Amino acid sequence: MSPSIHIALLMGKSPQLHAVAELLARSGMRCNVFAAGRDLIHSVTQVPYDMLLIDDDLPDIPAIDVVRAVRGARSRDVPIMMLASDSSEDSLVDALDAGADDYVCRPLSSRVLMARIAALRRRVTGERLRQGLVVRAGAYQLNSAGRFATLRDERIALTPKEFDLAMLLFSNVGRVLPNSRIEQTVWRHELPPLSRAPGLISRLRKTLRLGMENGVTITVVYAHGYRLDVLEEGASPRLPAPGGRITVRRFVG
Repeated sequence: MSPSIHIALLMGKSPQLHAVAELLARSGMRCNVFAAGRDLIHSVTQVPYDMLLIDDDLPDIPAIDVVRAVRGARSRDVPIMMLASDSSEDSLVDALDAGADDYVCRPLSSRVLMARIAALRRRVTGERLRQGLVVRAGAYQLNSAGRFATLRDERIALTPKEFDLAMLLFSNVGRVLPNSRIEQTVWRHELPPLSRAPGLISRLRKTLRLGMENGVTITVVYAHGYRLDVLEEGASPRLPAPGGRITVRRFVG
């Protein structure tokens, strides 16, 4: 791992995380340590960190609020790993939905932690190589560099999860995307039953004003997943063919 990596560690009320700071320093990385969430939020607007490690037990504000604040700050794309004491599915989903990239439960061995940091760095580096890509579907455009959408030149702001979902759907026009693929792409994990995925789909429809009036729809394909369609003027969304087979015809706007 590159010795130039600069990590911010928000360890809150967990003194055992001093060992993590020492481990990072021994590995040749620079590590700034913070005790309060507000201090880290202020710092990320000033310092271009390569990664944030955030403990879930903070003395001032909830760790989830720190993640949301970072995602809204200048360095919104910095990778975030949550170091958690709570292994419940609800806490994991809440953290990922807020914008965390990974969720690691303590205690964790030094080897596993360093491997998770390296894996997250590789994944983020690959995503940054694809930045600058513009994906078009009908009257819509998705801009990867700015992580926003446009509809007939009107700019539309998206949350991190909304943008990830939109990019996945818009890059696969006419294809049925299984729930499992959506969960792995957007949340990086498979979600428990009654998960947030349908809610995020509904929110994206509303944010982007997807529908026949704007020529792009998201269809629920029962027992399969979701499909984004770009419609010809006056056309209607296509339905699955009998027997579960999907009839796909792609239209390029």
